[in-house]
Amino acid sequence: MATEAKTENLSKYLFSAPVWWQSLILMIGLGILVDAVVYVVSGTAGSMMYGVAFAAAAVAALVLTKPLVDLLGAEKLTWNRSALVALACMIFSLFWMAIGFVLDAALAYVFGLGFILAIRLLVLTAIADYRIVRMYLPAAVQTIAGVILGVYLFGTGYLVPAILSILIFSIGIISFLLLFDRPLRKAHGISAMQFINAFLAHLTDGSKGLEDYFRTIGEAVTVPETSFFFRRAGKKDVLFVVPNLHPGPLSEVGGGNYPKHLHDEFSEQETVFISHGCATHDFNLVSESECEKIAAAIDGTRAELSYESRAGLPLRSRFGTVSVLSQRFGNSILLVTTRSPEMTEDLDYAVGAIVMAEGHRWYENVGFVDAHNCMVEVTSVVLPASHTGSEYITASRQAMEHQAAAELTDFSIGVAQRVLPFSREQGFGDMGVLVLVTEVAGMKTAYVLFDGNNVHMGVREVLRNAVLAAGVSEAEIMTTDSHVVNTISGRNPVGMAVSAEEILPHLLAAVSEAVEDLSPAEVASATGMCRDVEVFGPSRTVQLSATVNAMVTNLLPLSVLLLLVSFLITLLIFMVCI
Repeated sequence: MATEAKTENLSKYLFSAPVWWQSLILMIGLGILVDAVVYVVSGTAGSMMYGVAFAAAAVAALVLTKPLVDLLGAEKLTWNRSALVALACMIFSLFWMAIGFVLDAALAYVFGLGFILAIRLLVLTAIADYRIVRMYLPAAVQTIAGVILGVYLFGTGYLVPAILSILIFSIGIISFLLLFDRPLRKAHGISAMQFINAFLAHLTDGSKGLEDYFRTIGEAVTVPETSFFFRRAGKKDVLFVVPNLHPGPLSEVGGGNYPKHLHDEFSEQETVFISHGCATHDFNLVSESECEKIAAAIDGTRAELSYESRAGLPLRSRFGTVSVLSQRFGNSILLVTTRSPEMTEDLDYAVGAIVMAEGHRWYENVGFVDAHNCMVEVTSVVLPASHTGSEYITASRQAMEHQAAAELTDFSIGVAQRVLPFSREQGFGDMGVLVLVTEVAGMKTAYVLFDGNNVHMGVREVLRNAVLAAGVSEAEIMTTDSHVVNTISGRNPVGMAVSAEEILPHLLAAVSEAVEDLSPAEVASATGMCRDVEVFGPSRTVQLSATVNAMVTNLLPLSVLLLLVSFLITLLIFMVCI
């Protein structure tokens, strides 16, 4: 969506600070270069020593900012960042000195002093501590050094305009920060700058401080999960779970990696598949600890399990753009849905609730899986009353009705799990790929589950066709929707950074291993309630995103207005005082 894209596009401004000594060399080099230019232009030995003055102020800021921030701030500041901020402000100062060619060098210098104070305060409140009072002194270090050096450059007469310029910019940037903070604080009761502190701390240090924010906006929900329990004589049990909660918002924060955490809860005694049910970012877990409530719901159903050894043939059906792979297991049914080659995005919880409710006419348990396997860009969620939502509901209803009359016979299953040689940055989570193969009356069906967030458009077809060519009668490619592969952008699908051709050898090996593992099985199904799970809350993600996007949209004009007003007031004061 367009509003989501605005926020996502901010990711392009993230970068790592260079090593501190590289910034130091650039400071000194720029200082020498400026004095050399002054010498060439003026024909004198550069008596003003502008370059040396700017470089000296930047070096002082490099040395003093980190100790002050570490002493006063909530987060530590690295030497690399301290050096980069000092270098950037030195460059800004030199840029504003260009005004001196038009108006007056002293005016340009005075204006630059206030400007770099505003920039440094903005940066430090964002990356170290949102509390302005604590960051004011570290932010003012470079400006204070500049004031002292300015006495040498312009004499004591410039001190009054310099001090007033600092005061003007201080009022301006503090007003800006308070206005910037107001929308989120008013709408959600949280501080925007504190949120930025926590977010950047997560990106750089892996901090979980963001979860404190999510808890302040979170709500408790109770949602169902459907599990299929498979057992075989002499082999490890298999657990296929369809939870209706969302693995977000990003990386290891909140429930970003909850499929892996839930998998690990049971992996010692079972091979565990955590598929993607019906849930949007509104159902993001506020903390990974909430996984315990899902695990408790699954364990709570085990006492009343009733196993049987019958399953039905798989059925591939379609309505509109939605394709459904359905298969009965005893008195329960598993539905795996996809729109590929049309884009597939999160399905609203209500879509799954409607399907499950309708399915209870025929089945005790309904496992409704969003395969989440076709993506080009982040799109809107699928709502039940939309055209696409209606297609999902109708396609699922027809599949369930058709399967109600299916003949059930003995069946076998085989499983395999392979950790892939690809990274999170390449779109693959820690669980790699899991394959469940069922065999009924000689017909094999492969359920392939990648630990990742969606599949790049067209890749699902390549992978599925290769699996079918390997001797399997039916197959579907699914993803867990794990957001551990994402930091800001929600776009890092399987098959985008790593080609399908590179994935295929690992996938086909896993399918072959699962086929070799086939043996007679029994199945029991159950639906448990995940009670009082703390999630972001209905529509809260949309509200939060809309507020942030409004802030981003107004950021540039507000900044320009601040700069223009500060410059005009500084110019007026300079003209009166000098």
